Amino acid sequence: MKEMFLISAQSNLSDKIVLAFLDLVQKEGYKGATTRKIAQAAGVNESTIFRHFKDKKNLLYATVNKFIDTLEAQEIVNADKLTGDIEADVITISKGYQTYANSYQAIILLGIRESVDFPEINETISQVPIYFKNLFADYLQEMKQKKCISPEVNPSTQAMNFFWLNFGYFLTQTKFNDKELKIEETVFLEENIRFFAKSLKA
Repeated sequence: MKEMFLISAQSNLSDKIVLAFLDLVQKEGYKGATTRKIAQAAGVNESTIFRHFKDKKNLLYATVNKFIDTLEAQEIVNADKLTGDIEADVITISKGYQTYANSYQAIILLGIRESVDFPEINETISQVPIYFKNLFADYLQEMKQKKCISPEVNPSTQAMNFFWLNFGYFLTQTKFNDKELKIEETVFLEENIRFFAKSLKA
């Protein structure tokens, strides 16, 4: 797993427990990730988990909050990489989203899988698509003002379409194994995303 809650020699036990929890949830689901298994995976005593988080539910909330804090602390797309070339920029933004989503695959899928039992978790994780949608809508609004895209483009509507396209690709690649549904990211970017970008042009 390539979660980006970075662990270093100075990292505390809470971080190690969170990473172990995420890894187990991805493999066995929330119910299968028992505190005993989490403790074994993190290399700590089970009592350490209770001392740091009280119970597994609080560990879940702490993990999701850490995820959201990370979203706010880093940019999905570095604005310096955007050049004003619509096709190149839209591909860059899409690539940034796919990198981010794959890095946090376990927590995003956890939010989907456990949304029925923990609706507040789903509500928190929904901040990610909102953040991404607003980021792209702001970009489109700027490009519209510069007359780089069609005046008929509705930034909010197309930002939502762009999110659906990207999230649909991410979900398909992570949840389905059928070869007919699997395509390389480079193909997705060059064919699907570039086609979308061209449709925005004036």
